[in-house]
Amino acid sequence: MDFIILVAIKLTIGFIALVLFMNLNGRSQLAPTSTEDQIGNYVLGGIIGGVIYSPSISIVQFLIVLLIWGLLMTVTDFLKNTNKRVKKMIDGQVVYLIRDGKMLTENFAQATLSIPDFYTKLRTKGVTQISDIEEAFMESNGQLIIIQKGENGYSNLLVSEGNIQEDNLKHIGKDEKWLKDELANYNVTDLSGLFIVEYGSDGKLFIVKK
Repeated sequence: MDFIILVAIKLTIGFIALVLFMNLNGRSQLAPTSTEDQIGNYVLGGIIGGVIYSPSISIVQFLIVLLIWGLLMTVTDFLKNTNKRVKKMIDGQVVYLIRDGKMLTENFAQATLSIPDFYTKLRTKGVTQISDIEEAFMESNGQLIIIQKGENGYSNLLVSEGNIQEDNLKHIGKDEKWLKDELANYNVTDLSGLFIVEYGSDGKLFIVKK
């Protein structure tokens, strides 16, 4: 009976911890879009699942582990949002497999993607042959994005919450000076006041301020 009560208390604590985590760290954990989101889900699931049925771990110890884990995730979020190198190290970056219709064979190893798996992913997206592809790249969350020839393409995020997305700038063949010159045309000189800056497939900027 005591064991059942202990499990019930731990399960309740774990449930509350999950709810708090989802609300404090954003709903992206419900549909993970980054490496951190995936790891966060795995670790929290492991902590709760491993502790609930272990009578040797007390409720106080369980709470301490959850607190340490929560602090670690909070610190990681802060570092990602303030340091580009940390974000790239944790979440990785986009890996281009095809650009301007040319296959970048050396990048497949970086994306840890075999040719048979690549073909399987193409078929699931309704692409019948590689020669129809203008661009293909692997997002940091493992999703394969395909742009076929003749399509309008996609937008590129150039500024996110005041931070310049250098990889996206490089992709469109621009640099930071070009971005600041363009923003000056919109009377924007302080990037910290920007929520997003999007470069559309039509070559125009879409700006949202905080």
